[in-house]
Amino acid sequence: MKKKSNSKSAFFNFRVLIGLFVVLAGVFLALLSFGFFSSAKAQSRKVDNGNADAVAVAHAVTPVVAKSFDADVRTLRPVPAKQDERDWEEKLILPDLPIGPASRTAQLPPAVPIVAVPMPTPIQNFEGLALLDMVVGGQAGAGYPPDTNGEVGLNHYILAVNDAYAIYDKATGTQVAAFTENSLFSGGPTGTLCDTDSFGDPVVVYDQLANRWILTNFAFVSFPGPGPFYQCFAVSQTSDPVAGGWFLYAVRIDQGGVPGGTLPDYGKFGHWNDGCLYMGANGFGTSGGFIGSIFASFSLNDMENGLPLTGAVGIANLGTSLFPTNLLGTQPGQMPPPGTPNYFVRNATTTTYEVRTFTPGQNCGAGGTMSAATTVSHVSGPPPNNVPQPNDPGSLHQLDSLGSRIMQKVQYRKVGTAESLWVVNSARTPAALAGPLWGQLDVTGGTIATTAVQTAIHAPDNTLWRWMGSIAADQDGNVAIGYSTSNGVVPNFPSIAYAGRLATDPPNTLPQTETQLIAGNGSQLFDCGGGPCHRWGDYSSMSIDPTDECTFWYTNEYYPNQTEGDPGRRNWHTRIGSFKFPGCGQGGPTPTPTATATATATATATAAPRSTPTPRPRPTPPPRP
Repeated sequence: MKKKSNSKSAFFNFRVLIGLFVVLAGVFLALLSFGFFSSAKAQSRKVDNGNADAVAVAHAVTPVVAKSFDADVRTLRPVPAKQDERDWEEKLILPDLPIGPASRTAQLPPAVPIVAVPMPTPIQNFEGLALLDMVVGGQAGAGYPPDTNGEVGLNHYILAVNDAYAIYDKATGTQVAAFTENSLFSGGPTGTLCDTDSFGDPVVVYDQLANRWILTNFAFVSFPGPGPFYQCFAVSQTSDPVAGGWFLYAVRIDQGGVPGGTLPDYGKFGHWNDGCLYMGANGFGTSGGFIGSIFASFSLNDMENGLPLTGAVGIANLGTSLFPTNLLGTQPGQMPPPGTPNYFVRNATTTTYEVRTFTPGQNCGAGGTMSAATTVSHVSGPPPNNVPQPNDPGSLHQLDSLGSRIMQKVQYRKVGTAESLWVVNSARTPAALAGPLWGQLDVTGGTIATTAVQTAIHAPDNTLWRWMGSIAADQDGNVAIGYSTSNGVVPNFPSIAYAGRLATDPPNTLPQTETQLIAGNGSQLFDCGGGPCHRWGDYSSMSIDPTDECTFWYTNEYYPNQTEGDPGRRNWHTRIGSFKFPGCGQGGPTPTPTATATATATATATAAPRSTPTPRPRPTPPPRP
């Protein structure tokens, strides 16, 4: 009998090996594109091509039992801030902003002449925290930049920096209390890294529908590292942030659908009338490379009543810096229609935004769905260059413009029946300076228009760089943008200014001209993290006073003199101010007409039930040692 040949079998095995190789190569390339094997250095050469068609789901976080601090914050036990120059942040390299299609929105001169009028002068204008200020727990500041953030409530303004919070009487500007992040969370304690390793990236949210404060920052030991990575939440038990007590939550973010060891960097938050607090952050893996956008929802009802916290978190290839919308307004007619999902926005290319909707799960928990993106055109805005300062020979200490990401905060404002999202990021001006690229996006009736109502780069001259913006709209639809200014010539040190528009002004213009909140008198001329310190701000914050829906409040970073910006001190400062358009609340002007555009309808969400939190009576506590 003739022996059967094995050639066919060998050929078959060879084909299997080829097929297996192709499959493994495809898996490797997919993981590589998602960032799992990227070094931070390699990631800098990538382009930010998020999947616009992707739909993502949030997974449940383990419910977190509330701890509480039931006393006056001036009696907190001192716990020092974690001192770190934050040089690890220099390694968090985001992919480059893609060049977008030809812009459908040109920055054209207005059809009618502009009547330029100066912005209102400040009502309040007072000093915030400085890095070397002493608070409960020791030194207020920890590293560079300060990550300046703040919000206004009924009677107070709360400022947040790396790594401390300060509470001010908004009527006088008097600081009432100030404490490190670690001191606040140790007041529970939470029994987590929030008590000892709070690391900044702070955000202040004021829920004007319940008159509650939310303070949040992240906590971890080191990065890159195995984790855990926490988002720490302190939620006021009453409208009084000083003596009313706080509920404390430590939520581990790198769980469920988020790989262990994932850093939730540059977290931004927005509250909504569906009972959820929403979060967006950039996820960086253990190699230091960007691996996806983190999105999350948390139950405000649980937070504000001290209940075990329900929440959900997800991560997906949705592009970088995808951030939720923050709700402005106090009256029923100013609210989104019931069932409207929250909007997440990012600057996707040099000419387009991407807008998604996040429909939450039950009580803001598991099953929340992030929709595919709707592309919205904006005026062409290439990434800005870094910013020069006076007295900086060789331009060694140019300030970081932070690129083209959406800045704090995306703001929702409803005026009449028109629903708008107001956004701002930095862009390169025609004169190769930096200027705020701002836009009004139409989401009326839950339909996302694909052309912005109005959009422009604010560049009133070819002299100053303007960057680190934040935007808000009052009840009449009047708008203000705050930002930093600088150039390389004395006396144009890094300063704080704002400009704006009335709702009746010509579209795409800010004819309410620039007013300084304060002139800086020093440049940042020291080293940090082993080299020249380029980091600046990371963000600023514009807010609307809930008591009148007219008064703007703004905070940002500056140096009051050169000594504070020299190597011997290295002491950043912050400033807080307010202003108001005189005609606000007196009947209201007609808002800028909505642009005609193709639109995309959003799905209707089921609003989570939300009860009104019940204030708890508090006995007068004895002082704590």
